[in-house]
Amino acid sequence: MVEPARSTMAPAGVAAKFPRYRELFRTKVRDNDPALADREPAAVPGPVIPALGIRRSRWSSPTGPVALANRQQAVADLSADCWRGRWCREVRDDNDDGWREYDDAVPIIATTLELLAARGPLGPVWWRFGRSGRHSLLEALENPNNRAAYDLRQAAREDEQQRVHQELMDSLVCIDCGDAPEQESTWKYGRQGQTEWTRRPGGPCWPCHQDREERLEREAQEQLEAAREANAALRPCWTCRGSIGGKEGSKLELREKARPDRLECPERV
Repeated sequence: MVEPARSTMAPAGVAAKFPRYRELFRTKVRDNDPALADREPAAVPGPVIPALGIRRSRWSSPTGPVALANRQQAVADLSADCWRGRWCREVRDDNDDGWREYDDAVPIIATTLELLAARGPLGPVWWRFGRSGRHSLLEALENPNNRAAYDLRQAAREDEQQRVHQELMDSLVCIDCGDAPEQESTWKYGRQGQTEWTRRPGGPCWPCHQDREERLEREAQEQLEAAREANAALRPCWTCRGSIGGKEGSKLELREKARPDRLECPERV
């Protein structure tokens, strides 16, 4: 259907026609074949594309390109309920993205006489209400932001999530034994009452972390014992023959020095 206009009718008058077009497209008819009589009525076949040609003519008052563009936009705004489609989204999505269903919408495209004369009806002269820019006829008839476009965006989001997840999993490979975790986890290891520990990127796994902690504890104990023996051999107490650097097990044991005239443990002096 083509709705030519000479810019003489108000935009509201032009926009008021499209709800009637939509009612026509909603009409159902029955097939004349008796064998198909029990089936649901089918939608009226045929073109469902009203092309709004807003143009100038020698009989209308001069209208510039800006005024024509504003007029087209006004008609689009006033008829949005007819062409915009129904907004849908997946409940499982954690974003506000979605798509539009056009099963009950009327696609409307608009152009001007000047554009048709300059580029022809097959050129990029058509503006589809709800889309930006000018397109060829077939491109303009494609429904904007439909389910297919949403599926592409969703697939891109899922690919990005998978990439980020894989990068994280690769970073969680144990630097000591090379163990790779089977799944991303925020579990905290350690028995109740102990310091909790979480696997971090670029670090060890829990068994290797435990081995490291135990090894460090053993090394620290061995160093302490060696220091005690060296200190006790250097300055033994005349009474207990122990270290005179401080009480055994205290921080002073390896730091405190007895005065040269005192060869007894500090608590014995």
